[in-house]
Amino acid sequence: MFTQNEITQIRLHKLGMVEKFDDPSRFMHQTIALQSQNHQPALVNLLQHVAMTWEEAGRFFEEKSVIKIWANRLTLHTFLAEDWEMVYRVFGTRTNIVHRLCQKEGADLEAILAEMDGLGRRQEIISRKELEAIIGDYSSQVTSGIIAQAAIQGSLYLLPSSDGIRNYSHRMRLGNYEEWESDPVRNQEAMKHLIRRYLSGYGPATWKDFRHWSGLNAGEIKAATLCLADELDTFEIEGESYVALEGEKVPTEATRVFLTGKFDQSIIAYKDPTWIMTDAQRKSAWTVNGHCSAIIIAGNRAVGLWKYEWKKDILQFTVSYFEEASFQAEIKQELERFASRIEPIPAEIKYVGI
Repeated sequence: MFTQNEITQIRLHKLGMVEKFDDPSRFMHQTIALQSQNHQPALVNLLQHVAMTWEEAGRFFEEKSVIKIWANRLTLHTFLAEDWEMVYRVFGTRTNIVHRLCQKEGADLEAILAEMDGLGRRQEIISRKELEAIIGDYSSQVTSGIIAQAAIQGSLYLLPSSDGIRNYSHRMRLGNYEEWESDPVRNQEAMKHLIRRYLSGYGPATWKDFRHWSGLNAGEIKAATLCLADELDTFEIEGESYVALEGEKVPTEATRVFLTGKFDQSIIAYKDPTWIMTDAQRKSAWTVNGHCSAIIIAGNRAVGLWKYEWKKDILQFTVSYFEEASFQAEIKQELERFASRIEPIPAEIKYVGI
């Protein structure tokens, strides 16, 4: 149905890598979840996909229209607040590793969650230390897992903060609060809705891609995928089965230089990121501790890595090419554009491997 090159074109356009989004909420709806384990890379990610300044990106994170919660793969992501019920119905109504860890260590998960929920109702801002006092003396894995479960089940969310500060608030502070209860029919509809959203934002893709992104296994999504069969087109490329929403169109081919942030969803949302880079480049892009570097996309392929750091009054960029130097003028222009949206300070570019 589609060639690999056509899939690349579709994804680049959908993810705002050909033309930036003009509205951050529309971008968040498209991407569903923005990885936010570290705050600054999340800001860069938003900044690069949406036509806005650094200050505007920061303010958007502070608005109550978006929330930081743990969800897919039990990692911290930023979602639209309106999507929290979907997260609860997909991820919060099933047994996961947190339940198994608590059972193993003898922690009464439901009682702890109820006490944390009660504190959140009484107190507008809760520190991590206060949550740890409720949880008790368990391993850091169990402690972090229980806090994540409170978010997944629709109780607490993490307030915008620097990476070293952890303050939380209760969902009732967002307004229009209602109790959620697990319901098989509504839970299944939420799963179907999530799959549609993923394919709308990232497809065409494989079911392996969706499971990688969501952290769900084949059995957990099977019923929903069967129900969606009439809405999907299935095709094969080199023996790999892909799915797309019915009526998917190939956009007009276009290229531009795009600088991703670290953990950019265009890279981590797929089981196999070689749609945009070679396997050797993938190994260079991931650090030994599992961090995904910021990637330079040019000519619709990854050509290198980039990073920035403040040195006194200078914003210093480092560009390292995977192979030979290319698109230098265009990359320089994009780096200067990035710097102009942060603050008006001098910038310099250092090239590695040229």
